[in-house]
Amino acid sequence: MNAAMGVWCTFTSLIFIWPQVWRMVRRDTSHGISPFSVAHGLVGSALWFTYGVSMGREAIWFSNGSFITAQLIIISVLYKHGSMPIALLLKFAAALAALLLIAVPVSPSVVGWMATTVSVTSLMPQVAHVIKTENLHGISVMSWMMTIVSSASWMIYGWMLNDIVMSVINYFTIPMMIFILSKAIRWRIAAGEPLFVQAK
Repeated sequence: MNAAMGVWCTFTSLIFIWPQVWRMVRRDTSHGISPFSVAHGLVGSALWFTYGVSMGREAIWFSNGSFITAQLIIISVLYKHGSMPIALLLKFAAALAALLLIAVPVSPSVVGWMATTVSVTSLMPQVAHVIKTENLHGISVMSWMMTIVSSASWMIYGWMLNDIVMSVINYFTIPMMIFILSKAIRWRIAAGEPLFVQAK
């Protein structure tokens, strides 16, 4: 049962971000996406990747490796639109290096708790961004729906493994994800846009 849940969690983590990538690349839009949140989230993913490797949890490191790839594509779109300064990326890269130098020699648990803290706080700038930004054209409704399913799955998987580090993050992130999703849906309805991409 644990193995099957691990496969499911990995699967959901591999796919949830790609509708967001597809929307940004296909529509050439970054409206509604917080550059600070994306860069912050990249640090969190790198920490989760490190935690997964150090704990021997393939589901964690494999899914976060895919997520890092997706985030780099999103960053390239943000950079193309002039909303992702190189200086911001360099600051976050320096922060990641410092966190890894501090945490890795201590224990995997420290890396995991750092990953949890960074991941929770990485959503806060996105929440603030959707509150103050009028145009949410770049936000993928499908991606955020899948993100909620993925996070709920990881929370359950953490319960199954008695891994509190894996579970606790989702107590905080899922409500923020639901808020972002509801704002994006309301914006789409108000703008007269379809909730999901229609096949042509």
